[in-house]
Amino acid sequence: MGKVVYITFDDGPTQDGTEHILEILDRYSVKATFFCCGKNADEHPDLLKKISEAGHTIGYHSYSHNDILKTKPSEWLADVERISAVSDAKLFRPPYGRILFRHYLKLRRKYRFVFWDVMSYDYESSRSPEDIMDLLQKSVREGSLVVFHDNAKAKKNTLAVLPQFIETMMSNGYSFKSL
Repeated sequence: MGKVVYITFDDGPTQDGTEHILEILDRYSVKATFFCCGKNADEHPDLLKKISEAGHTIGYHSYSHNDILKTKPSEWLADVERISAVSDAKLFRPPYGRILFRHYLKLRRKYRFVFWDVMSYDYESSRSPEDIMDLLQKSVREGSLVVFHDNAKAKKNTLAVLPQFIETMMSNGYSFKSL
């Protein structure tokens, strides 16, 4: 079976980046998992359809991407439970990787929670693509779940790093799977 890495994308779909990300993944025949925000999925049903038709897995990332540390717990939960084009997905990644235990207990009946072990930090404009690649090469191991972002803030770094990351991992004997 070989060494496997799981590439995931948070926050999309977006008009800015999704199609470019899909083109890169297609070029390398790589499947990934997209944790989509309900608001973005509802605004861009065509992009959501393209993700699905390309054979990628779609997970849910809340409706509005609220941070539990900056939102009333009841409002956070209501946002997650809001119906959208992706709210019925089986996989769920809480925004910022944070969730209250009581929310976890309630939501675990509906979702399989997916976190990560490698954050690309592609959304930090102070990081160069070279810095991100260096971090990824030092951090990724067999079975890693790597987070990239499909949003305007991360677009430049994501699109610069993703092809290089895929090529580097492939040359080191890794393959890619979606969840």
